[in-house]
Amino acid sequence: MTDRQLSTVESSDVATETDGELREFWINELEVAHDQVLEQAIQPGYMDEWLDKHNERQIDVLRRSLGVSSAKTGRGRLKAKKEEIRPDNDELLPYVLVKEFARFKSRLATIEAARSVLPPDVVDLCAKGDDDYDTLALCYAIYHHDSGQLCSVLHRDRIHKTGFARMKMKGGPRRPKQPLSEYLKRDTIEQLLAAFDKSKSDGRTSSFKNIITDDGHCNVFIRRCEKPSLILRGSEVVHGHRPEWIVLQFFDGAKRVNISSLSVSDSLEIANRIASDYFDKPCEYENESEVTFAKQIERLLNLLKNDADNELSWVELVVGNTPLLGAPGMMLTDRQSRTIGPAIRQFEQNNGDVVAALDNIESIKVFYRKKRVKLILEKVEESDEEYVMRYTDHQLNPTERRSFEDYMRKTHGIPILSTEKRYKKPKH
Repeated sequence: MTDRQLSTVESSDVATETDGELREFWINELEVAHDQVLEQAIQPGYMDEWLDKHNERQIDVLRRSLGVSSAKTGRGRLKAKKEEIRPDNDELLPYVLVKEFARFKSRLATIEAARSVLPPDVVDLCAKGDDDYDTLALCYAIYHHDSGQLCSVLHRDRIHKTGFARMKMKGGPRRPKQPLSEYLKRDTIEQLLAAFDKSKSDGRTSSFKNIITDDGHCNVFIRRCEKPSLILRGSEVVHGHRPEWIVLQFFDGAKRVNISSLSVSDSLEIANRIASDYFDKPCEYENESEVTFAKQIERLLNLLKNDADNELSWVELVVGNTPLLGAPGMMLTDRQSRTIGPAIRQFEQNNGDVVAALDNIESIKVFYRKKRVKLILEKVEESDEEYVMRYTDHQLNPTERRSFEDYMRKTHGIPILSTEKRYKKPKH
């Protein structure tokens, strides 16, 4: 697919005048409302207003993409640069779609994708300083360089914005001689997905979308029909299924996998099928579970209560019952993410140690890297002193997740896992 043409759009019929393959790319691969965006773009005055909202970095990338080479300097330089780009130029229309695509995409995901495909000098053109970048300018540059690589932005965005269930393989099958990265190919995954869809016999389909390898993790992206849904298209109701994105993050030679999905069992079954085919024997993943002892948690809570942790501040406490009359539940929280340590200490002066009975604590929230992260204590069955500590990992980006988990383990001796879990569907 090239990035050079988009057919002239006439107000009479957007869908038929636009190249069908490109339209399919925007709608099905990039999930952009292609027809609606272009219908808006052809309205009188729209493109003038659209162009006027761009900053100089974005204009410079657009000029480069359109082959506008003359340079304006001096006062009013940005205005002059914009004047050199004709708003009625049909070559601008794809960039209207790119801007719509770029909305709400993760900044870090966009930067990662850009660095993986663009020449360094082009990335530098989009720099804002201090290792920060103009993400819309980066998306314009990616589109001009290779429009298909915008898919990488979409897929990386899934990694940055969703939580992952941490799974490990039951048993210890011997690793195959073939490296996992060589095994994970489009044809292989598509065959396994076709067999999976056939076995379900529910009319839903699974589509392989991409494989991205980063830091020893092989990320397999799959889009599948999930729950039946109704979509309003104009005044017409369209019946279909809600799309589900499944991300399978294989690592440690496929002995482990992190799973992001809406479904609880289908995504796990797909991961099991891939692993079974790779190891050439039946394989199953199970939820990871690492034990933390009560004394470790009590030590952490006392440090937080006394504001004695250098990286974390305690901003919320939810308990199922308290020492108050009738043992009601209670939430202490600060919406501005200031520490509630002093409030807890004051409460305990009159009502006893609110955090002594760990079983009563439903959750806490800590403030880390300017984000509120929920921690949940999961009691280990048939044990009074053992817990699994889980956290809402989707609130942190992948770099922050690794940093937070490392900090908790190294500083407090506490292994933490995602609150996300996946289970096999019970047999009837």
